[in-house]
Amino acid sequence: MYQDKIENETKALIAKGKDRYNHSNVFIREKLQPLDFLLEEEGNDAAHIARDILSKRSNEDVLLMSKSIDSMLQVGENLLTTLSIKLLSTSPTRKTISLTQGRSLYLLCDYFDLTSITIKKLKWSEMFATLALMQVAEIVGSKHSVYGEDDMSQAMKIYSERFILDMSEETIDSIARAECLFDKKKIYTTSGTAGGEAKAKHIKPLKVEVINRYLTNYTSYSNKKAGEIIDAELSNEKHKLLLLSEAEEQNLQFAKWIGAFKRGKWKLPIIN
Repeated sequence: MYQDKIENETKALIAKGKDRYNHSNVFIREKLQPLDFLLEEEGNDAAHIARDILSKRSNEDVLLMSKSIDSMLQVGENLLTTLSIKLLSTSPTRKTISLTQGRSLYLLCDYFDLTSITIKKLKWSEMFATLALMQVAEIVGSKHSVYGEDDMSQAMKIYSERFILDMSEETIDSIARAECLFDKKKIYTTSGTAGGEAKAKHIKPLKVEVINRYLTNYTSYSNKKAGEIIDAELSNEKHKLLLLSEAEEQNLQFAKWIGAFKRGKWKLPIIN
């Protein structure tokens, strides 16, 4: 797949969006229960398919998934720009990149750890079904908006009508991705021994701290050099997370973690 052509260093851009993460979730904003709100004609079929895929989930589960999607799309915004530029540069005939919300989420799948969301046996098909429901909820919110007779209100009404058409097209894209993934029944679960999982969970906060510092400041350095600098920083700060590691040479451990992240062997947890 073309994602394989993208250099792993672009993952560094994920970190740039974290500090300004402040989304407005559509279900909260419109006061809608994801699995129960009344549907409009636009997006009706997509919503029914989405709810079938999500039939084993609760409204609370879907709300949590929707917050995670908001997070991924916002945190990954800069990364998507770089992915688009690289896609354009790999083909002399490609002139534009079309990024629907569904395609954006698809491009970001390889960079985020789905198991960091606290829902058992969560599938990417369910995430795309949730995205489709979010888009249908946006349609419902726009359809129920009330506009005045002044020029500004009428301009907003015209924009809303265009927005509903665009969002209807988005739902088709999102639910198609959800259906394809659902048919494959691909489940993302963790694997390994209980002892190995416990150890990984114990040291994960330090690992996240190291990778975040690498992404923020040291992507131009070699793994080894970045590991040395981060080790020195944390030691000078007497950072409490260092107590989680029993490695004698923490700088080498940090370098190994950075290398694993760059190779796609370890993924960032999802903010929600």
